[in-house]
Amino acid sequence: MRPTRLPFFTLLCSVAPLALWADTIEAPGRVSAVVLYPWGASVTRQVDLTAPEGVHELIVPDLPQGTDPSQLRVAGAGVRIGSVTLVDGRQPVTGDMTPPAVQAARDEVERLEIALAAREAEVEAIRLKAGAAQEQIAFLRGLKPDSTDAEDLRALSQMVGAEVLSASRAALAAEQEAIAADRALKSDREALDKARQALAALIDEGADKLTLAATVEGSGVLEITTFTPNASWQPVYDLRLDRAAGSLALERGVVVSQASGEDWSGVELTLSTARPAEQSAPSQLWPWLRRIGPPQEPRPMASARAKLESEYAADAAMGAAPAPVLMEAATPEMMGATVTYRYGAPVDIRDGVEALRLKLDDVVLRPEVVAEAVPARDSSAFLVARAPNDSGQVLLPGAATLFADGAMVGQAYLPLTAAGDELRLGFGPIDGIRLERLVPEKTEGDRGVITKSNELREVAILKVENLTGEDWPLRVIDQVPYSEQEDLVIRHSSTPPASQSDLDGQRGILAWEFDLSAGETQEIRLETTLSWPAGQVLQ
Repeated sequence: MRPTRLPFFTLLCSVAPLALWADTIEAPGRVSAVVLYPWGASVTRQVDLTAPEGVHELIVPDLPQGTDPSQLRVAGAGVRIGSVTLVDGRQPVTGDMTPPAVQAARDEVERLEIALAAREAEVEAIRLKAGAAQEQIAFLRGLKPDSTDAEDLRALSQMVGAEVLSASRAALAAEQEAIAADRALKSDREALDKARQALAALIDEGADKLTLAATVEGSGVLEITTFTPNASWQPVYDLRLDRAAGSLALERGVVVSQASGEDWSGVELTLSTARPAEQSAPSQLWPWLRRIGPPQEPRPMASARAKLESEYAADAAMGAAPAPVLMEAATPEMMGATVTYRYGAPVDIRDGVEALRLKLDDVVLRPEVVAEAVPARDSSAFLVARAPNDSGQVLLPGAATLFADGAMVGQAYLPLTAAGDELRLGFGPIDGIRLERLVPEKTEGDRGVITKSNELREVAILKVENLTGEDWPLRVIDQVPYSEQEDLVIRHSSTPPASQSDLDGQRGILAWEFDLSAGETQEIRLETTLSWPAGQVLQ
């Protein structure tokens, strides 16, 4: 790949000719600080430069593959910086700049490999004794007598038998000794495996690296800042509701991970809610032309694709942009002021293999706790806590584990909650508060429904029974239909009357709020009537 030139400022008017340059200076960079975003990270590495007077070429190796030249920034205190080159492919020849920890790990691996090889050679030497004994046995068994005399044959057979027995015993003893010696190498092999793992944890020797070359003058500290998209952080919460204390504690933490191509060891970590990889300007609206005309004649239904193509063609013919489409490019959960968190201690995050959880501070809110009941959908009420975010901080969206009075009751996703906004969370069912929604039996028509040509009437009974041993504040929620047509008239009434209509701005949603003592039952009668002109049908 061709080197990429990044001229930061020109030194041509103040530097000596190339022939007067000093030798090339090689200096490793160390990742010292990381600013981590919800998606991506700014990585700063420091290079300590001590150079004689004059202009030099600085070589900084081992930048991760995938470093974006357009995001590369080089600054220095006490150092003047000229052109900067990011080299990929034909790397410049450099000396050995292996970090001491890596070199020590390599030396340990080499030492253990040599020691293990020597001991394995000793085991092979023992096995050679067994092999020699087997060869001796084969030779003895191949002897052929020169005489046919009985005494000579007896003497030869006795000698061969004795020698074969002796050689067999020697072979067996040597093999057993070799097996024992090989087993004794188990600890040596385990030590070598651990040493190799320790070396692999320090460096990925198979990864391709880039090299930075820069013209510099002076001595000092250089800071090289790059951006990687392969890093992220997300908040996580433990939400602990304590009804006796009247508190909702938010124990905040973060999970960070990175696959930047290098390990981050002992870095200063800053967490930022900024999103440099996302939309940075508001969306744009285009003129929207609408027309009226006579109704079109009925025609066979075209395919969805043909209809879509015809609509786009009509828009193009009118010279107008397509109708606006609502796109969730930036969800409300990700909108808010930028907040940064600086972690107090250096952290280690290895490349591509770790999801590190770090603890942040805690926030304590004062919630309103109610038993919320939806008889139309649920058979039990649920414990719900509402609390204003009076912490003065934005609560970022993230996964939350829910605890109620010390017991884990479930998991949820905490939405983004701005300072001063209300946080609402459910903390599991209350099995002792039983719910029922009944439609009373009627003789006219179907169960609970009287149907006329232009009227439909329904009566529902909402029943809440408190079988727990304590009193509960209740919020019962139900719904009635709503209409946007004058001819469709909808009336409803309830006993007792609803405490709220159009709850939280939702049309037709009703809520009743009351206290329910232990052992008591509360019934709500809800009557709904829909009427419309004859000749129309209810949809």
